[in-house]
Order: sequence, then structure tokens, then C-alpha cells
Amino acid sequence: MTNRFILFAFLAMPFGVLAQNGKTKNTDTVKTDSVKHLHTVEVNSRYYRRYNIGKSSATLKQTTPLLQLPQNIQEIDKSILLDQQAININESVTRNVSGAIRNNTADFYGPFIFMRGAGINTLRNGVDLSMIYYGPMPEDASIIDRMEFIKGPAGFMNAIGDPAGSFNIVTKNPTGTTNNNISFTAGSFDLFRLSGDFDGNLDKNKKWQYRLNVVGQKAKSFQKFAFNDKFVIDPVLKYNINSHSSITAEYIYQKQKFLQYLLTVFTPDGFASLPRDFSISDPNKEPVKGSENNAFLTYENQLAKNWHLTAKAVFAGSRLDGNYFFVSSYNKAAPNLLPRRVTYERFNTDVYAFQAFVNGEVKTGNIIHKLLGGIDANRKNLLAYSGYNDKTANPTLYYLDINNPVYGINFDPNKRGGVLKDIATNKQSVEYYAGYIQDELNLNDKLRITIAARLTGSKSAITVPTVSEVKDWVVTPRAGMSYSILGDFAAYAVYDNTYTPQSGLSNAGTVFKPLKGENFEFGLKKDWSNGKWNTTLSFYRLTRDNIIVTDPSTLLQSQIGQTKAKGIEFDLKGEIIKGLNAVINYAYTDAIISKDANVAMVGLPTPYLTKHIQNTWLNYRLPLGLPGLFTVSGGYQLQSGRSGRYAVENNLAIKPIFRLDGGIGWTNNHVSVNAIVNNILNRNNYGSAWVTPVSSNPIGLNAYVPFAPREFRLTVGYNF
Repeated sequence: MTNRFILFAFLAMPFGVLAQNGKTKNTDTVKTDSVKHLHTVEVNSRYYRRYNIGKSSATLKQTTPLLQLPQNIQEIDKSILLDQQAININESVTRNVSGAIRNNTADFYGPFIFMRGAGINTLRNGVDLSMIYYGPMPEDASIIDRMEFIKGPAGFMNAIGDPAGSFNIVTKNPTGTTNNNISFTAGSFDLFRLSGDFDGNLDKNKKWQYRLNVVGQKAKSFQKFAFNDKFVIDPVLKYNINSHSSITAEYIYQKQKFLQYLLTVFTPDGFASLPRDFSISDPNKEPVKGSENNAFLTYENQLAKNWHLTAKAVFAGSRLDGNYFFVSSYNKAAPNLLPRRVTYERFNTDVYAFQAFVNGEVKTGNIIHKLLGGIDANRKNLLAYSGYNDKTANPTLYYLDINNPVYGINFDPNKRGGVLKDIATNKQSVEYYAGYIQDELNLNDKLRITIAARLTGSKSAITVPTVSEVKDWVVTPRAGMSYSILGDFAAYAVYDNTYTPQSGLSNAGTVFKPLKGENFEFGLKKDWSNGKWNTTLSFYRLTRDNIIVTDPSTLLQSQIGQTKAKGIEFDLKGEIIKGLNAVINYAYTDAIISKDANVAMVGLPTPYLTKHIQNTWLNYRLPLGLPGLFTVSGGYQLQSGRSGRYAVENNLAIKPIFRLDGGIGWTNNHVSVNAIVNNILNRNNYGSAWVTPVSSNPIGLNAYVPFAPREFRLTVGYNF
């Protein structure tokens, strides 16, 4: 099936190219778009901060401005990430959107972003690249053009996804003008990083355009023995077939080495009680190796003045090979001795995807219809070996005394060679196919009504260690309304559904049923100062059925009945006064288990719930009248009312997170220098806390992920 899927996806698009080649429709429209791209690049070359973006990227399939869209979508431009000197999406980029946090237990496995009481779906360039268990790799900041956080379900965008929402990484593409940058970053804990961004044309007529981003990094950590070395390359080649159509090929390759994918520590003495550099790993352990290949082939055609066709064929494959130390038991007689087990894992995870959609506009009487229709196809595969599920793996425990840790020991790495399919302990797949249509009716330039529906068919199957599958066909409706109270002030309401086939094996030995959910939401949006800055206030009520949970006493997974979440979110973003850009947000989230076979669970908070999240980031351009531009930046993150990893662990003493950061910068047309200090107060923050099981008693070792102490970074860039 997979081979037929790939063949169809990649062969379908050249026929579309040939069918449209030679047409001469709407030349003016394409030229106008090119001018807009040129303007953006010229502004960015002068280090202009574009904190507020009025429209979503084309990868989200929407042409309506965000102000008028009946959905809460928050855009994070790359200029914000540059000011904050984030080097990948795991570095507090969630601070830039209300209500978003990360699960840090496996930072190198994937982004694991939580929002509205649940983990949200991963998109890259508008394509669902969420993988089974592992992947995709966290994106490096060097390839990111913008991030888009979509609150709640979004039937216009993807066939599946958690009803809590999703986030989309838009990678850098050619702009049609020459603009090159080389930058070097050095920082605390031996961070050294060199990156390049090269953008231009291969011919005078701009028929062939290119973009190349490349980065090399070596970095140690505040935690003993930990490190992260990586190489990333992202070449993009665009061919403008004629004035109204183009085809773009992009390839992203990431290669990483790190000590182990989780940096969790364990102690009986309470959260954050150990030295920050404490590690449960060992310097004699071989590095874990990971790699990812990701290819996009995109065809676009302006069919007519108001009609646009987009088709994409995508492949993503991640590989992981290595072992890790972990503590999953507790000795009451000697609580200071951590019984570590060594587990070896190999993962091959793949995604094959194809999507095609058409945006158009027609008029019936006084009503303007913005139409969207398309198809999605997606298949995810997992082939894996895990020593955790291998009864032949060496079960020896290697004890580590937290009061007097001794490292450099000899141990069995439990490594397994041979062909992966011959030793696999897990083989499963998820596939889905969908068709959808949406009509946004503009009644009088004030009231806009959106109606839509999606038909999705899916199959989840597992063949190792047992054989089981679930199939389903579901229709998910969507209805929305947006009303312009003033030209720059709108109210919206939306009702949307989602349906997500799920991977994994339940404690009953069967494939999990699909996750289903619905969201009711309304809110207010306001542009200020002619769109220089924007505010969004939203209220939502979210229901999720058939969610998967892990029993902390057995570590087996099961599907509990239902969770419900409700909350308030506020976002402010943009240039408030001349030279002062701001990102300010707040979210209150209340998410509980509403139905469960175990009545005692009803009413308990959902995993990793954080009730209050408030972030502020300010960047001010000093009016000094000196050569170049001088800036100062500062901000903080606050998370309080935090819950643990398991719902049964209610009322854990998890302290709030508070981090204060500040920086300075200078730039002219060619050179930029930026310095930042993170965690200025050197606060001992930690994330993803839980308690390990002790037979029938759920209270044992405290587990948590320590965050970095005070750290410094300096980035020097050169534009040419």
C-alpha cells in the first residue's frame, strides 16, 4: 500500500504542472505577491521586528485576515525568536503564546507541547508530521520562518489532531531577492554554533530561485555528561514555471548526537533537592544517535484571479539508535540508592503524506463565498525495538548513591544488532484519508458565516507484539461566525470537532479507539494603531473522549472515559509605541477527568495541567541618534498551579516556574550583535514532575527535569 501511496503522490503533481504550463492567467496578481515578498526581505535586512502578523501563512489554507477569522491563531515571527536567541523550538518558544507549555521528559524525542490541558499536534508547512511514539525531531530555529499556534480543532487544516489544538512550523523558502546571513553564537556550558542563511536567484529572469540554511552546533550542558551536537541542512529550490505557477522542492536533513533523550533525575528528598548538575547517566555510555530526512514537493497555480491550487507530496523519516539509564523502582530500605536500568532502543518512524486543496471566491447576489476544498492522505509507520519490552534483555540494576555518586562504571549496554525487522518488539501503522469543503459567507462586509464538513476514514493497526486493528469513518462538522463591530474590532464564535486515530496497545491487548473531541469557543479580536499591534481574548469549553492514560503503578496504558477543559486566553503582540515591541499573554486553564471507570479519578486534574500561565517579553529600540540601532530586551515567564504527570498524583508540592531574562543588541545594515542572559535570578526551576510508583503505594521517588541556571549567549551576525 505504501509504495502505491508514494507513487500516486509524486506522479500526480507533474501532470498538474504540464496541464497548467503555458497559461497566462492573472500575471498581475503574481507580480504583486512578489513585491510583497521583496518588501519583507528588505525590512528584515535592517533588523526590523515584525512582532504582529496580520495573516496566517498560505500553508494553513486560509486567505481571510486573522482579525476576521473565527479561530484563535497566534503567529510567532522569526524576529521574535532572534531577539530571544532561541536555538530550537524546545527553548521556551511557548512563552510567546498564551497557555502553551512543554513536557520536558524527552526533549530530544520531539517538541511535546501542551495546550488547553492536552498535548497538541505537530505540523510542518501545513502537513501533519506527527509520528508514532518518536519524532519528528524538534526543529532548529535556523530553518524557521514563523510558528503558528492554532487553538482548538481546525477542520480546515488537517484531518486529525487533538481538539486542544496544533502548531505549525513554516520553514524558510526563497523570496526572489538576494539576502545572505552568517551568524556565530557562543554561550554558557560550551555552546558553539555557526549558521548560514543564503537566499537568491540562479538566473537573471528569476525563474530559478534558491534558499539554503545550514547550521553546525556543539554544546555541552549544565547537567553532568550531557551534550547535544547537531548538523542541519535545508536546501530549497523553486522553479517559476510561468507567471502564475511554480514548483518547489525542499529537503531537510537533521543529524544529532546526545547523551540520552531524557534528562530526568530522581530523589526521595523532594523536587529540585539535588544539585542542578546531578545526572543518572554515566560518561561511559555511548551517545544516542538520531537523524531525520524530510522532503517536500509543492506545486502552486493561480488558476484564475480568485482561484488558487496547491498540492504537496511529503516524506519524513526519523531514526534513533541508543540506550539510556532510567529509574522505575524504589527501595524503601535504602532510598538514597537509585536502581538504574539500562534500556536499548532503535526506532524507524516514517510519514508519507499528500494533500491538495483549492481556494476560491464566487459571488451569489450580495453574498461573497470564500470556498476551500481539498483532500488529505497520510500514513505513519513505526518499526522499533525497545529493551523495555524484551524479556531477554539484561535486567541488571546499577545502583547510584545520590549522596555519593560514583560514575565511570562498567555496564551491559544491552545493544542489539541485526536487521531491525527481525528483532522488532513493536510494529504498527496509522493511516487516514479525508475530503473536506468549507464555505465562508461574507454577508455584508461585517458578518461572516463559516460552514464546513470533513469526511475522514482511518485505520490503526498493530502487528507486533500482537495483531489488532481499528477502522472507522467519521464526519466532523464545523461552524463559525465573525462579526466586525468596527473595522478593526471583531467578535467570533466557533464550534468544531476533531477525530484522531491513535497508535499504541492497550492493557487489554487491543489497538486504542480514535480520540474524539469538540470545542465551543468565542472571543474578541482588536487591531490597534493601524494594525501595528493586536489583542485577542478567547473563552473555550473543550471535551475529549477516549483519551489514553498511563497507570503509574503498572506503567500500562488504558483509555479512560473523558476529560473536559475550559479556560480564558489573552494575547497581545506587536509594536505598542514607536520602537517598543511586546509579547504579553495570560491563560487560565481548568482541565479535569469527567468520566472514568474508576470513580475516584473523576474530578482530578489532567496530566501536566498548569492553571495559570503568564508571559511578558519587551524589546525597545533606543532613540539614541547614534550609528546603527541599539535595543534592550527583557521578559519573564510564570507558571503556577502545576499538576504532575499522573492524575492520581493530586496535590503534589510542585513549585511555580519563574524565569527572568534580559538582553541588549546593536545592528546596522550589515552587522548585528546580540547578547542575552537567561534566568537572571538564577532560580532553581524544574519541569515535568511526577512520583515513581512503590507497589500499591503511589508515593515514592520524586522525578523532575531540572532547568538551566543563569546562562549567557552572544550572537554575532553578518548580512551581505
